[in-house]
Amino acid sequence: MLYMIHTGTFWGAPDTTVNFCESKYNRFYFIAEYYNTLSAGCYMMVGLLTFFFTRLKFLGKIVFLIGLGTMLLHATLRHWAQMCDEISLLLLSFYTIVELNPLTPMYIIYPLLICYILFSNNFAMFFFIFTIMQIVIAKYIKKTINNKNRKWIILYTVSFIAGSICWILDQICGKYGIDLLKDYQFHAWWHLLTATACGFGIIILHIGGRG
Repeated sequence: MLYMIHTGTFWGAPDTTVNFCESKYNRFYFIAEYYNTLSAGCYMMVGLLTFFFTRLKFLGKIVFLIGLGTMLLHATLRHWAQMCDEISLLLLSFYTIVELNPLTPMYIIYPLLICYILFSNNFAMFFFIFTIMQIVIAKYIKKTINNKNRKWIILYTVSFIAGSICWILDQICGKYGIDLLKDYQFHAWWHLLTATACGFGIIILHIGGRG
């Protein structure tokens, strides 16, 4: 135990396929990234609110799992935890598409997950699949715009774009080691902003109904 505390690798050597800017093990010896781990609770909160206060119970469970997977990822910086996080993100994206377009073939999720698992050591594969699914979601949401959901769609879009900017800044910091950016905890802001966007997205789906 003392050795693990001293080396700062309580969960073993980090083996994620993506790096984050936050300093490692600087608060607790058993949490690799304190702020990124703590901020993951935003997803869990949105998931609970979705489960208890909307008709979208299944999506609420998935959002809660995203929070759990994100916590594990940033607490451990292990590849298995990263897979938990990324699989839950793909599931949420897919079932959001199904909610927006019920005619979506359900079997599509299986080749998507198999493809991801086979190439999970290459972050570009997850990023590609996830990005394509966000484009599909944006396409379907655009078709549903009306006076009832317009403000929620705008809030969703702004939150997601702002979160994406934070994610990019965090990756720049992680890749180039820019100390000036570390203090801003951009990845934790990505969690907060995308959890907020997720909440707005749930509202859009909830008030819009299926089909």
